[in-house]
Amino acid sequence: MNRLSLKIVCTFLIATLLGACYKTATQTEKIQQERQISTEANPTSGWTQTSYTYGIQTPWDQPQSNRYSYSAGEHHFWIYAGDACQFEGCTTGPRSELRMNNNYTSGKHQFEGDVYIVSGSAGTDIMQVFGGATNATAIMLKIHAASSGTIKRYDNETLMTNAYNKWIHVNVQHDADNGKIYVYLNNALKGTYADRGDATHYFKCGVYNISGTRSETRWKNIKYWKNGPVGQ
Repeated sequence: MNRLSLKIVCTFLIATLLGACYKTATQTEKIQQERQISTEANPTSGWTQTSYTYGIQTPWDQPQSNRYSYSAGEHHFWIYAGDACQFEGCTTGPRSELRMNNNYTSGKHQFEGDVYIVSGSAGTDIMQVFGGATNATAIMLKIHAASSGTIKRYDNETLMTNAYNKWIHVNVQHDADNGKIYVYLNNALKGTYADRGDATHYFKCGVYNISGTRSETRWKNIKYWKNGPVGQ
């Protein structure tokens, strides 16, 4: 075999091997993607979307527009250290929050929305299920400054790190009949928790309390769901 023929054969073999490797890698990536998609939950499957009304709570001593705005489907909430609470004489921390008017004491209820947490927000509750027998709330999702933004249940279990400056999909299911709360972030179940007792409950989101200088969240696609399967 002359040099030209040998070169042609070698080139063919190399191309064949590279093509096989590329095909194998592509197939592997596709399988991994399919597995990832198949393991994602659909927290609202089997639930009934329900209309709701809401109110906005901001520091009592200044115009609402100083701490809240709404535009193009996005609610913007922000507070500063030293801000007042929502009404004169109250002793809670500063807040700029959407209070959903969905009071309930029984049944299955679900909050859904997308949140963008601005970097620097710290010591701040971004979503809560209000009402409890042993505490004022059934659950709070709280942003901490560590690890580029860490979402925790209160100051306890870590639910997500690297949470700053990106949209995060949030679902919180509350089975009030059985006292259980299920928290999903980006369609992954992050934890199941006791709801701290029977009470009148409702959903809130925005910013409440602060340990830094300024806290801000942006919320969109906020929905209310009722009566579906929990913890799927």
